[in-house]
Parts: sequence; structure tokens; C-alpha cells
Amino acid sequence: MEEKTFKTHVICVDYPLNTLNIKDMEEDVAAVEVNLGDIVIVDCSGMDYICSSGLRIFLGLYKDLAQKGGKLIIRNLQPLVKGVFDMSGFSQIFNIE
Repeated sequence: MEEKTFKTHVICVDYPLNTLNIKDMEEDVAAVEVNLGDIVIVDCSGMDYICSSGLRIFLGLYKDLAQKGGKLIIRNLQPLVKGVFDMSGFSQIFNIE
């Protein structure tokens, strides 16, 4: 029996997630090929702003991983961004460390 190896992917967001650079985040997410059971860690240490389109990207990634039995972990949210996640209810959905 072949043993399945799960991968951990890391996406570093080191820019504000606004309408000027939303494509950068979309490209970063699209570049990660996620398979069954994989984990994606999004390191947000450099992200000091997020717009609604940015929240949509996180939600889409979460749904894609959930369908594949994977897991999304969000790390190092700045206080302002964490407040947006809290107000939108996303803090209840995502695994935030």
C-alpha cells in the first residue's frame, strides 16, 4: 500500500491587501497546487490592511482546501486586520494562530 504524503505550503503576504495589489495575492494562491490533505499556511506578518476582495480570496482558499480535505492556517495577523476578521465573522471560520 502506497503511503500518502501531505505537503505544507506557505504563502507570505508582506503587503497590504488592497485593490492595487489584489492580483498579487490571487497569483500567490493560484501558484500553490493543493492536493488531498495538504495544509496551507498564510503568514500575514506584513499585511497591515485587507479589503473585502482580500477576504474573498481567503474564503475561496478555505473552501478549496475544505473540499480536498486540507487545512488553512492563518498566522501573524496585524491587530487592524485581526479586527476586520473579527467583525466579519471570519475569525470563527478560520484557524488563526
